[in-house]
Amino acid sequence: MLISAVALLAADTPEGKVGLGALGQYLRRTDPGLSPKTYGHGSLSEMVSTYPDLLMVHENGGHWVSVRAKPEVPRTQ
Repeated sequence: MLISAVALLAADTPEGKVGLGALGQYLRRTDPGLSPKTYGHGSLSEMVSTYPDLLMVHENGGHWVSVRAKPEVPRTQ
């Protein structure tokens, strides 16, 4: 669900990323019972950091955090 939410929200941005706060708001609207603590995490940022397909980017000296899908690495044949 988290990866799908990032993909959905980031698709509407030219940079392909979504703010962590906006992601949290979307998740709460979509599933009010969803909590990172349910999954053993203290915060949404901690939860996001456990997903290998997501990348957290610190903006403006680390004060703003955005999330994006990690770029796919081209496979060599």
